[in-house]
Amino acid sequence: MKKKKIAFIFALPIRTNPILITMPFGLNIIQLLDQRGYEIDVYLSEYRNDSYDGIFSKNVKVHFIDQNYLWRNNPNLAYSLVTKYFRLRSSSTLRNKYSHIFGTGMAGITLASILKKYNKKSQFIYLNDEFPIIEEESIWVDSEIENALNANFVATPDEARYEPLCKQIPGLDKIEHFPLPNTPLIEDLKSTPTINWHEYFGISKEKKLFLSAGGINETYLLPELLRSIKDWPENSILILKGKNDIAEIREKYKDLDYPNKIIWSSDSFSPDELHSLIRYCTASVCLYRNENENIYYMGKSSGKLMRSIGLGKPVIATNFPSLNFVEEMEIGKLVGVQDEIGEAVNYIIQNEAKLAANCIEKYPAISFEKYWDVLEKKLNLS
Repeated sequence: MKKKKIAFIFALPIRTNPILITMPFGLNIIQLLDQRGYEIDVYLSEYRNDSYDGIFSKNVKVHFIDQNYLWRNNPNLAYSLVTKYFRLRSSSTLRNKYSHIFGTGMAGITLASILKKYNKKSQFIYLNDEFPIIEEESIWVDSEIENALNANFVATPDEARYEPLCKQIPGLDKIEHFPLPNTPLIEDLKSTPTINWHEYFGISKEKKLFLSAGGINETYLLPELLRSIKDWPENSILILKGKNDIAEIREKYKDLDYPNKIIWSSDSFSPDELHSLIRYCTASVCLYRNENENIYYMGKSSGKLMRSIGLGKPVIATNFPSLNFVEEMEIGKLVGVQDEIGEAVNYIIQNEAKLAANCIEKYPAISFEKYWDVLEKKLNLS
């Protein structure tokens, strides 16, 4: 008997540059089901792009919902146009086509719920990677809260995120929940190139490298991190890996700059090159300011933290309850105030070999595959 198709919808209330490619939480599902031989239609509210070429087999078809006439500046008008378009498409060409529908992103949940209405025997899985109520409410927020309750299953990147999500969406606690960490597949972490990063950055080989990659601003405790450098041991260096505006950021914090202790890098690296850098460094710095619930309940949704552990490198992270597993599993150090960052660097250096070994040994227990096995069986996809 031929397997029915699967739909995966990732959509935000606006068209975006490629985002799903940076979200292992969702991308892994497509990859694993593709390996199982399922035919998958992926619907994205991204500008048409080639980021997904070569990642999947011919069984995966990517459909871009990027028509100019759909996405208006007025949220209410955009909502009306996008939902009417997808309802028409679902009722005419997508009816009774899918056995499973995965929906993520504020608009993606709404579109997945619409598709579910025309695929009544399908199972709808609500993938929530951000809480709907963070800043101001909108028609899309209200729609996510309403349509999430039509799901058969709920998945969040960490167990700690489920309870606060249920508080925002009354009634969601009646729907079965499964955690799915936001971390690459173990197989995808194996093909990292070997690069001499000391040589690349022009650093003497005895220096211990600590990497802070991704966001570089106050949300990631940049001022506190820079002020802590004075307490770091002499043989340690901080690499700040940012994007094109890193020169402006460096100028803003020039009074906290330590030229011989900090490398500011805006170089573009492929995912494999970035993985190589993470694996090469002594540890990753994953600090967050408690600005909202999305951050406070970060847990295993922190991509850079999970990548580092998966690549065998310990982490220095903020002491949020959702990150307690870092110290419980002895794979890093949690810090609460600026003065503790330097102490954590010393701790990592003194226990480097043991912490790295723990990461390699214990990562499979918190890997995406470990959690996916449970949900996959529940969905009868295995």
